[in-house]
Amino acid sequence: MSKQKNSHKILKSVALAGALTATGAVATTAHADTVATSTAATSATTTDQQLANMKSAHAATESATAASNAAAMNSATTSANSQIADLNNQIQTRQASDAAMQQASQASAIASVNQAATSATDAENASYSQAVASQTAANNATLKSAQATIVTEQQKNQETAQENADYQNQAGNLDSQHNATLNQLDQALKNNTDGTNFAIQKEISQQKTDEQGAIDQAAKNFDSQISAADTEVGKAQQTVNADQDVVNAKDAANKAAQQAVKNAQDKLSGAQDALKQAEASVNDVTTDSLNVPQDYINVWKDYYQNIHSWDLTKDKNPDLWNRNHNASIEAKKLNSDANFRASSTDQNTPIHFNQDGTLSRNDEIIATEYATQLLNPIREAIGVNPLKITNASIDMTAENASKYRVKGHNDFKDSHDNELIKQIAQEWGCDDMGESLSGNYSLARTKNPTVADLKKSVYNAVIALLFEGSTNSTDNGHTTDLLGVRYTMNNIFLGGSDFLGVTYDIDPVNHNGWVRFNTIGDGNSARVKKMHSKGYGFNAGTAKDKTIQGSNYDQIAIPSANHDDQIKQLQAAVASDQQALNDAKSKASTTASELKDAQDKLASDQAKLSQAQKRVTELRTNKENTLKAMATDPMQSPQIKQLQAKLAQARADHDNGVEAENTQYAAKAKDLKTKHEAKLAAIEAQHTSLAELQSQLQAKLDTLKAQHEAKIKQITDDANAKIAAIKNQKVADPKIDKLNAQIAQIKSDLAKKQQELDNNYQALKTKNQAEYDALAKKLHETDKAVVNGNSDKYVTSDGKTVVMADGKTSSDSVATTTSVKNAVATTVKVEPETSSVEMTREAYKAQQAKLPQTGNNNSTALIALGAIASMFGFGLVAKKKQW
Repeated sequence: MSKQKNSHKILKSVALAGALTATGAVATTAHADTVATSTAATSATTTDQQLANMKSAHAATESATAASNAAAMNSATTSANSQIADLNNQIQTRQASDAAMQQASQASAIASVNQAATSATDAENASYSQAVASQTAANNATLKSAQATIVTEQQKNQETAQENADYQNQAGNLDSQHNATLNQLDQALKNNTDGTNFAIQKEISQQKTDEQGAIDQAAKNFDSQISAADTEVGKAQQTVNADQDVVNAKDAANKAAQQAVKNAQDKLSGAQDALKQAEASVNDVTTDSLNVPQDYINVWKDYYQNIHSWDLTKDKNPDLWNRNHNASIEAKKLNSDANFRASSTDQNTPIHFNQDGTLSRNDEIIATEYATQLLNPIREAIGVNPLKITNASIDMTAENASKYRVKGHNDFKDSHDNELIKQIAQEWGCDDMGESLSGNYSLARTKNPTVADLKKSVYNAVIALLFEGSTNSTDNGHTTDLLGVRYTMNNIFLGGSDFLGVTYDIDPVNHNGWVRFNTIGDGNSARVKKMHSKGYGFNAGTAKDKTIQGSNYDQIAIPSANHDDQIKQLQAAVASDQQALNDAKSKASTTASELKDAQDKLASDQAKLSQAQKRVTELRTNKENTLKAMATDPMQSPQIKQLQAKLAQARADHDNGVEAENTQYAAKAKDLKTKHEAKLAAIEAQHTSLAELQSQLQAKLDTLKAQHEAKIKQITDDANAKIAAIKNQKVADPKIDKLNAQIAQIKSDLAKKQQELDNNYQALKTKNQAEYDALAKKLHETDKAVVNGNSDKYVTSDGKTVVMADGKTSSDSVATTTSVKNAVATTVKVEPETSSVEMTREAYKAQQAKLPQTGNNNSTALIALGAIASMFGFGLVAKKKQW
């Protein structure tokens, strides 16, 4: 009954805790001072009230569940304890009965052990008594016999000394005889061994002499055959080597012929494409000529014929300088940037730059061809040879631009790099290379540049350099370079203006680009030959001049500026290239056939070489195997084996003789020593007094006593051990084991029931919390819209609508003011005959700030603690108040 009372108190405490927690939040309600009784709804259930009401309902269900669980466990525990007590009583009864039965069985077993120990003790006592009697009689007889043989100590010493001397003499004689016999056996073995070993060495020497003669003759025969075979291999190898040289030569010729076909095909395709483009663009052409005043031509013709220096300066030639100045101004007007036109082909053909910012080789050729089209008509009008293009002029210009970029040269700051120009000229062996530069920003900053962009940059650069005389401070050095008026047949300037290379490279230092014009002289020109004839020492035109060697001197055609001439030139080029392609294919067919014949002969001769080499290998292998088979081991011959057997027999006879002698010696020595020791013992056994003998005899009786006592102790110890084992035996009772198993099952069932109730209670809490969280989320989503100003009303869970007043007035509404504990004052408007309520947004925000955001953990903890307390019989209230 006391447990039931305590449980009742606990459940009340839990319920109380739940109620306090559920209603712990301040409920914000509005009470109108005067509200008509016919109004459908006088107040709206606020968010915190809805959540608090749900929490209160949940607390009640959880409290009731906890109380029910506690009652169920209390009943189950009482029933389990009653069953366990009954089973324990049965176990105690069985244990008492088993103990009584075990006591009677142990008494019988112990009596049996004691009886056996008593019998063993009696037998040992009888045996001991008999032994003592026998030893006592023997002692008495010994004493009586000893009385007749008593000697003095001096007599014993004399007898002992004489016996030792006799023993030493006899042992020495035995050793001498033994050693003599062993020496005889060793000498006989030595004589036999020496004679037999000599016979073995003689036989080995004879066999080796006979064998080596046969081996030498066989080797000579094989060597003769191998030498002849090697000669055949050498001949075959020479033939194969010659065949291979022919194949290599034919292969190189065939590859060259095939490459020539490809080159001819590529060249023909290029010419055909160019012809198609030229025929399709009769009026769609890029500006390819300049308009210059006649006086500009006259000025530079006069300069070329009469001055042909490096510069045209105002102080040295003021008249020509002024005429050039005026003509250059006019020329710039005639060739303005607006006059440049680009063909659609050029506008749609991209150009490419290398990784170092220099122009690709193909685009460099396009730039150079275009520059010569602009410059050559003017040069020819002046009387200067037209510029040409070679592989050398293109490659030197490309090398020059790349090395500028590698050095990071600042063209704006440092102008021309004369050391670099000189280095490249010496490398190519042409003495000098001219250079003119024109800065150009636009192409460097153009995305996806085309041939049209490149030609326009070259066009502007040529105009800037040819007509630099339009400025007031210039020496016209760039003009003299591009026009080639520096070089005549009568001056001895190094270099020349025969071949041109034009490129464009991007300067990363100044973030712009440069149109670069480089000119070199023709080492085979009449001017250079004339200079050589006068004894001037320079490299141009010599073996050091790489620009005139091989493909470096090959010229690159310059398209005609006249469109009709261009088409005729292209048509002629197509016809020529077609014939060249046909010739190349014919030659390639011939070289391929010749290569096939050479390869077939090589394969045949290689097969013959392999056969000859195989013959040599076979002969060498046969020689090695034959000579190896002839080189026998003399030690394996029957004669040697017979002599070795004789040696072994001599060793065996010696060892057997030694073993027999050692055995005889050991037996004789042992017999001699045994007799000696017996005589010494007999002498020592003689008594000099009866007291000593009596002490020896008494020791024998003492030994018998000690042995007797040890046996008695062993009998006693064995009996005690058996009795202890009997007493420690346990009685096995299956019925007691079964009762203990029933108790364990009852406890297990009780624990499972406890777990089941706990799980049900936890599931209820989880369900309640989920319902609470869902309601809170639903209310808060509406609350968030109202607080943020995105909505003017919200609907409560019971269907009422709350409208934000925010200063609105209505003649049909009754304004009231209410206060909430710990909250701000709120103005509420109740619409007559409706279920809506109005309040200000600020009041609503203040109200929402007080809403619980999650479940009430304190309430849950108190309820859980109450449930646990009810199960274990302790209360939440430490002391009951007395009223």
